[in-house]
Amino acid sequence: MKLALLSEEKERIKTFLEKLGLKYQDQDYSFYLEDGAQIIGTVSVKGNIICLFGIDPDYRGKNLAGMMLSELINFLYEKKIYYLQVYTKPENLEIFKGLGFSEIISTDKVSLLESSHRPIRRVLNELKQEYNIVEEDIGSAVLNANPFTYGHLFLIKEAAKRHQRFLVFVLEEDCSFFSFQDRIRLVKEGTKDLANVTVLPSTTYLVSKLTFPTYFLKEDVDEVKEQALADAHIFKNYFLPIFGIKKRYLGTEEDPVTNKYNQALGEVLKDRLEIIERIRSDEIPVSASLVRKLFLEKDYSALEKLVPKTTLEFLKNHE
Repeated sequence: MKLALLSEEKERIKTFLEKLGLKYQDQDYSFYLEDGAQIIGTVSVKGNIICLFGIDPDYRGKNLAGMMLSELINFLYEKKIYYLQVYTKPENLEIFKGLGFSEIISTDKVSLLESSHRPIRRVLNELKQEYNIVEEDIGSAVLNANPFTYGHLFLIKEAAKRHQRFLVFVLEEDCSFFSFQDRIRLVKEGTKDLANVTVLPSTTYLVSKLTFPTYFLKEDVDEVKEQALADAHIFKNYFLPIFGIKKRYLGTEEDPVTNKYNQALGEVLKDRLEIIERIRSDEIPVSASLVRKLFLEKDYSALEKLVPKTTLEFLKNHE
């Protein structure tokens, strides 16, 4: 198995994957296997996520998959990457299970797996214990908060009124304009006067590079619906029962990618999901994208109407 280093090699991998119905995107490492001058198998990795795994149909059943993946795992272990996640087609599910991976969720078109030594249930139960979440009436919202706005604050206030405790999960993936550490700090500062609100990290299981990679590309692409469904099922199958969440809340959405995600959530969560109308400023919906635009323009007088004081001070001092 060869590591693709040249652009020509990556183009060959891209062409091979297209025949298998997969789209190649830049990865940290991409490997390929040849028979003569013909690519017959490939696998890639981004961070700790194994993806874009495919074998030529004529070469399946010859144990090439196990050989390729074992070689890849050894390569990653040498780089001290021990916790691995997998994004693949359901047809490859049993191959990865045979290598010791545990299934997180599968839809008709997507399967997500992970190393079995630190499974999702353990991660979420540890988070629940860390934040002492014991109430019976719990509501929730999942925010990117890029950055935290009055729109987010309004959603949290309105939803938190309806529950004994309200959990705000802030997306942990660092793929946004502002860092995770800045985003979660601003949410905590902006909600510190709300006694029943708890702000906590989303973990890598919600809207992450694993569950929903196209979210961060902000492209209205075909994969969005399937990835959104996988992410929604993770919330339903794990977050709802483990944290005891009765209902999840969303604001109305105009961004096409996020709107598709919200639609998928509605299909999966049904009556466990409630949408709250987004607030407006001068007839314009308050959104983080608008805040980022005004921030880049350094229009702080306009920003005063859109963000809490803590966010405004952060923006004024942010380089």
